[in-house]
Amino acid sequence: NYLLFYYPILLLKKAPIELDIIIVTPVECMCITVLEEEDVAAFVGGGERFWIKKFGENETKLLNPLIALNRMEKIISGLFKASDIDFPVKKYLLSRNGFIDYPGTSFDVKMIDRRSYPEWFAAQQKSVTPMKFSQFKAAQAILDVGQSTSISSLFEADEEQSDSEKLNKEEF
Repeated sequence: NYLLFYYPILLLKKAPIELDIIIVTPVECMCITVLEEEDVAAFVGGGERFWIKKFGENETKLLNPLIALNRMEKIISGLFKASDIDFPVKKYLLSRNGFIDYPGTSFDVKMIDRRSYPEWFAAQQKSVTPMKFSQFKAAQAILDVGQSTSISSLFEADEEQSDSEKLNKEEF
């Protein structure tokens, strides 16, 4: 019953913008930023521009994932507002195999790490809410500005065959 947008590219004002994961459920639009590095890594965050990833004795800096998450939420909320769709947008910071240590209060972001992931995922699997019209309208608003990149494999086979025929003729 979920509609998944996996790292979609949206064209906004003729500029391509790559987002993280978006899941449109029957009751909400979930904007998800995933922190997955080494197993049992700890991500220590704050209000600064950079977070610290600790893995064993190693410490590395990474860009604050909340920046991309907030940007994604604003873009999706703007799309819904422009399409006159009343659909809640929630933000999730997710790490299946690591720990998130955020000392501040994240009043509008749900942080799910190794400790709470199994319960959260089980709750998502058990959802029995049927698909709803508002869910389709929300997904359509995202699809309307989505960039599609495709290549026809039907014609590629013909071109490869004609290229190999040319090579065979040149050899004789």
